[in-house]
Amino acid sequence: TRKTLRDPRVAMNLSDARKRFVIRAGLGALHERYVHLREAREWIRNGRKGSPPHLIKQRMVREYRRRSGCKVLIETGTYQGEMTDAMKRKFREIHSVELSRDLFEKASAKFAAYPHIHLYNGDSGEVLKSILQKLDQPALFWLDAHYSAGCTAKGDKLTPIEEELEQVFKHEYADRHVILVDDARTFNGKDDYPTLEAVEERIKKAGYRSFSVADDIIRICNPV
Repeated sequence: TRKTLRDPRVAMNLSDARKRFVIRAGLGALHERYVHLREAREWIRNGRKGSPPHLIKQRMVREYRRRSGCKVLIETGTYQGEMTDAMKRKFREIHSVELSRDLFEKASAKFAAYPHIHLYNGDSGEVLKSILQKLDQPALFWLDAHYSAGCTAKGDKLTPIEEELEQVFKHEYADRHVILVDDARTFNGKDDYPTLEAVEERIKKAGYRSFSVADDIIRICNPV
C-alpha cells in the first residue's frame, strides 16, 4: 500500500480529486450566493412584503453586531445552519440550539472544525438557561425557534419565544443584550405566540427602551 501511495501517478490522481472537490464546493457556494442575491432583489422589488430572504436577515444580524459590538451570537433554531454559517467568522463565540436531533447532528458535523461554535440539542426555552449561566458579557440573540412543519421538530409548544425572552430578560447583562426575533408576522396571540403589543409591554418592564418591527423582524435593544 505504501508503494502504491508513493507512485506519482496515484499522487497526481489524488491531487486532481482534491482540486475537483474544491472547484465543486466553490461553484456550489457561488451558486448559493447568486440565488440569495436574486431572492433579495425580487423581495425588494415586490415591496419588501412577507418574510425577507435569508440574505436580508444575515445583513440585519451583521448590522446590529457592528452597532452593538457584541462578540457572542446566541441563536435558537439552528435548522440547516445558514445563520451560523454566515456568521462563523463574524463572532468570537456562537451558541446555537436545535430541537430536532437529526438537524442537530447534521449541524454538528458541518461545524465540527470550528471550536468557537457550540451546538445544543434540546428545547431552547430550557437550554438557554444553561447557556446564559456561563455568559459574562452582552450578546446578540437571533431567536428563530418554532415549529414550521417539514423536518422541523415540535416541542410542547409551537414556539418557546416567551420562555426564551424570560431567560434573556433575567440575565445580568439584559439591558445590554440585542435581541432580534424572526417572523414578526406570526405574533398575533395565536398558536403559542404572544401579540406584538404584549411583547412590547414586556420589554418595557425589562428595561429596554427600543422596540421596533421592520422586515418581519422584531428588534429589541437599548440605543447604542
